[in-house]
Amino acid sequence: MHVDRNRTSLSAARLLGALAFVFTVAALQACGGCGPNYPDCDNDKNCKTHNEVCVDGKCKECRDDSTCAAKNACMTCQGNECLRRTGCCLSNADCPSGKCDMDGGTGTCAPMCTNNSDCGDGEKCINGRCQAATGCTDDSQCPSGLKCRGGECTTACNLETVYFDFNEYAIRLDQENQVSKNAECLKQSAPSSVQVEGHCDERGSDEYNLALGERRSGSVSRQYKALGVKNVGRDVSYGEEKPVCSEPSESCWKRNRRAETKVK
Repeated sequence: MHVDRNRTSLSAARLLGALAFVFTVAALQACGGCGPNYPDCDNDKNCKTHNEVCVDGKCKECRDDSTCAAKNACMTCQGNECLRRTGCCLSNADCPSGKCDMDGGTGTCAPMCTNNSDCGDGEKCINGRCQAATGCTDDSQCPSGLKCRGGECTTACNLETVYFDFNEYAIRLDQENQVSKNAECLKQSAPSSVQVEGHCDERGSDEYNLALGERRSGSVSRQYKALGVKNVGRDVSYGEEKPVCSEPSESCWKRNRRAETKVK
């Protein structure tokens, strides 16, 4: 029997070509088209697994405000990053003061109180916060060495806040003078109780910040004792629970990294 070798070779070549095409298609499907490697991109699909979008050939968190608003109504796109708008809130839980004045879908953080009627029993509105009222109306109702200020018995001199570097609890050189002034004030007024409260900025876990706040209060209280201050009580840490401001910026964070001295 005569076999047409040319025809057989042509059929085999066609079969191999078809198989190569099938394998190529399968490979492309398996790798999703084998696009650029992250963070490089050609389109948003290349960034989808990272919940990002393609901006100028790179995967970024956002392209405009709409990308961020889809995640959180209080977010805005700045430098291709989603950042929270200052003072914006969705509920009271978003506000250090504990009060969110709602206006449509979002709100604005407001002081917890504007007058004493906003506070509960045994509290007064002091600097926008409900605080335990000592009940004083004049100096005669306060212990010796203390003055009545804003309904509270406090020292006649001003006790200054002591600030710390990020993740540090050692007293900075530029803060030693504040600690010394506070110690001199406390020795002159001789309050019955001195307590140092440690605070942190919002970064870090709750557990870490509570521990760091206690180390900060301990650094100041130990220095007070070394300088001759009496009646220094147990150190207290509030971690990040009582910030003086809530903007996500270094100018705000450095104000929250602090130790405050309270007296009775």
